[in-house]
Amino acid sequence: MPRRVSKPEGPTAADVTRRYIDEHPSIRDCLSLDVVNFTALARRIQEERGLKNEEAVTVACRRYQRQMTQEALQDVGLLKVIRGSRLEVRTRVAIVTARNDWEALLKVDEAAGALLKDRRHLLQLIQGPGALTVLLEDDLLTDVVHGLGKDFVLEVFRGLAALTVRSPKTIVETPGVLAFLSGALSRRGINCLEIVSSHTDSTFVLKEKDLLNAFQVLGELIHPHPGDEMDDPESLLRHP
Repeated sequence: MPRRVSKPEGPTAADVTRRYIDEHPSIRDCLSLDVVNFTALARRIQEERGLKNEEAVTVACRRYQRQMTQEALQDVGLLKVIRGSRLEVRTRVAIVTARNDWEALLKVDEAAGALLKDRRHLLQLIQGPGALTVLLEDDLLTDVVHGLGKDFVLEVFRGLAALTVRSPKTIVETPGVLAFLSGALSRRGINCLEIVSSHTDSTFVLKEKDLLNAFQVLGELIHPHPGDEMDDPESLLRHP
């Protein structure tokens, strides 16, 4: 008798529901605030994702909400890292995007090596699969661009600022810090041209016109207003 091979099952209603909520941050925020009509939400997910069992979707939404509460309690360590950090600002920052080539690395070192003896200067190299990004102060831009030459330089951005969050060493073992900070900036409509993580430093590079807004967003997370309680992380996690 031939062996019957069962067809692989697709995603369950719970899987589809969780994925839908993850794709809609505004709904996730409403769940965290407990201001959701679960029946209306379940019907919406049903209609958009073609699910049949409204009760199963409703149950999945409630389970997701309970899971979020548990995650919030686990994120106390994340908030301790953020509130133990300090914020540093650099203006007149530029970005040079160059061809990813060992020769380009040598050229950058030759052009800016002498200047970097002064540790106050900013120069960071980020090597990606397709390009080499040089984050530097505007004062170094001319030397680096001329040193690289037009054959290597792909693009130059000026008029930028860099916000660096310097955290305690516990950030190395604490998941989600960089995502939490970048998410807070994104929800305020602030675009980061580069995000660089180096050991305990997290640097966000953005346009100077966004600097004050970004400083306020990150500053409120690191130095919350009087009255915010560390033993109640949910308010900060809901409203970064």
